[in-house]
Amino acid sequence: MPPQKREDQYWVLTHEFGHEWFPMMVGSDERRYPWMDEGFNSFIDYGSAEGYFKGTVYGDTVRRELLTAYRVSAVPGNEQPLITKPVESGDLAWTAYQKPALMLTVLRDAVLGKETFERALREYVRRWTFGHPQPADFFRTIENVSGRDLDWFWRAWVYTTARLDQAVDSVTAAGDTAFVFLSNRGHMVLPVTLELRYTDGSSEIRELPIEMWNLGSRFTARVRRAGGQSVAGVVVDPKGIYPDIDRANNRWPR
Repeated sequence: MPPQKREDQYWVLTHEFGHEWFPMMVGSDERRYPWMDEGFNSFIDYGSAEGYFKGTVYGDTVRRELLTAYRVSAVPGNEQPLITKPVESGDLAWTAYQKPALMLTVLRDAVLGKETFERALREYVRRWTFGHPQPADFFRTIENVSGRDLDWFWRAWVYTTARLDQAVDSVTAAGDTAFVFLSNRGHMVLPVTLELRYTDGSSEIRELPIEMWNLGSRFTARVRRAGGQSVAGVVVDPKGIYPDIDRANNRWPR
C-alpha cells in the first residue's frame, strides 16, 4: 500500500530518485557499505524535505528526527559501528540510513561549514561517477578538498560507537577575565560552540576548534568582556545539533 501522507510520498520519491546517483552513478558497494548509498541518500532527503516543505512544522523540524533516532538506537552494548556489514547488523535502519545522515549533518554544520562541505561532496561525485569508491576514497576526497585531517572524525563515527558528552564544569572570574572550565566526558570529540550570556542581558557565540582537545579531555576557555560585564551563564551547543548523551551538564549554572 503506497504512503498516504503527502510528506511520506515526497520522501519515498526523492529517496528513490537519489539512488540514480548513489549507488548507480557513484557505484559504491552497497552490499558491504550501505551507508555510502542509503546513508548519503537519506542525508540528501532531509535537505530536500527541508527545502520543499520550508515554513511548515514538518519541514522546519524533520531533521530533528535524527537526534531522536540516536537516543533510541545508540544504546551502549547494542549499537554496532556504522562500518558493520549489513548481514551482521541488528539495526540496519540506524547503521545504513540514519546514523550516516546524522554524521554528514554534523560534518557539514559543525566541522567543515556548508560551503566547504558542499564543494567537497560535489568533488566526490565528480571523481567517482562511473567508478567504484571505497570508504577511504570518500574520506580522502573530503580531506583533500577541505584541507582538513579528519581521521578523528571518521574513527568516531564510522569505526566505533563512541558517544559525545560535552560539559561545562564551572566558571570562575579574575578581574576582567572569566575562566570557563570545559570537559569532554565521552569518547567522541567534536568542536565546541559556546553561548556566553552576560549580566547586562547581552550574549555572544564563540566557536572553539577541535584542536582544543589535543592535550586531554579538559580545557579552560578564557573570556574577556569589555565594559566590566560578568558572565552570567554558559551553554554548550546552544542550538542542540549534537548527539550529546547528557544535555543536563551542557549549561552553567545548572
